[in-house]
Amino acid sequence: MIQQSPAKTKSFLKAINKAAMQKCSDIAKQIEDTTQEEMQRAEDEARRDGHLKIEAAKSKIEAQAKLKVALYENEKKKEIYSKRSAYQQEVFALAKAKLQAFAASDAYTDFLEKRLNELSNKVGKNLTFKVRNDDTFAQSAIQKTYPTAAIETDPTITIGAFKVIDQDKNILIDETLDAGLENQLDWFLLHSKLKVEV
Repeated sequence: MIQQSPAKTKSFLKAINKAAMQKCSDIAKQIEDTTQEEMQRAEDEARRDGHLKIEAAKSKIEAQAKLKVALYENEKKKEIYSKRSAYQQEVFALAKAKLQAFAASDAYTDFLEKRLNELSNKVGKNLTFKVRNDDTFAQSAIQKTYPTAAIETDPTITIGAFKVIDQDKNILIDETLDAGLENQLDWFLLHSKLKVEV
């Protein structure tokens, strides 16, 4: 059996202790580094999650604000449309009343005769005229200018003048004051400066 001197044993134990201490120090450093990395990763994740939550909350608030603005604008547009519609109805009711007064005046006969004369270039001989119920002015003017034409009443004509159907050419010409007033609606909306903008 080999015997070692106490000094060698002591030196051997000291070397083992030193190696063990170094190993412990290395492990402690590794644990500290790993802990630091994990802590940094956790902080980064928390920041990222916090940022995402803030962005999500911000997006939600913006979406709610946009919805409120859109609802408000929509409500205001409805109010403006309603006011514009009421104004338009008032204006066209006044225009209709003036046209009805015109259709009851002597100037109406001159107007009808002029329209009927202008019509002669566009139509043939086989004609049917449609007039407002009880419109004796129109019936007289038509009989005078087109004595062979048929004359019928049309309940859709409420103001005056006439529609004519050319049976040979298969055409309908609408010369009613009703159609003239209706055709003015688009012009009125375009030129009245009553556009709806919010």
